[in-house]
Amino acid sequence: MKRLVLFDLDGVLVHSRENMRQSWDIVLAKTDINRTFEDYFALIGRPFGDIMRCLNITSNIKQIEDIYTKASLNFISQVTFFPEVEETLIKLRDLGVKIGVVTSKDAIRTKLILKHLEINFITVQCPDPRIRGKPAPDHILMAMVEAGEDPANTIFVGDMPTDQQAAVRSGVDYVHASWGYGDTIESVYSLNCISDLPDYII
Repeated sequence: MKRLVLFDLDGVLVHSRENMRQSWDIVLAKTDINRTFEDYFALIGRPFGDIMRCLNITSNIKQIEDIYTKASLNFISQVTFFPEVEETLIKLRDLGVKIGVVTSKDAIRTKLILKHLEINFITVQCPDPRIRGKPAPDHILMAMVEAGEDPANTIFVGDMPTDQQAAVRSGVDYVHASWGYGDTIESVYSLNCISDLPDYII
């Protein structure tokens, strides 16, 4: 049985697309950026600055991120947990599995969201200027260090190509959340519902 399960946040534990869309609309209204929300959304999973660079936006990135983050905080009530998330996390906890989060969302918003769950996350990894974001393996590796577990005992549940790439590069098994925002990856194991996860890891 796996001893550590790490989850991506957006698209895996929480449904946040509308929050992102409205926040990006604010960015478009307050800047001269002309990239659509679909352009932005296709790249989620990476740190915000990396997304901007992928969109060929190279100036005022910190200002743009501040606008986006402030708007996202204002719309935070629109972020909801997917069905059966809390029940599944509780079941994993009761099985003795350690639970963590590895996300590209900043720590402030991540904490606001996770505080609604009655779960003790052994590690929560958010963007850090000293550590490369996904698809680099750094945050998954840091999560395993904090949890005291090896790659062989760890799985990462994600929904975007960057999640799968980070898992491969960190040496952990990857499980694809088919209810999330990314396309199903044929070569990896996919779950149709998060409630199926306990049976998979046992």
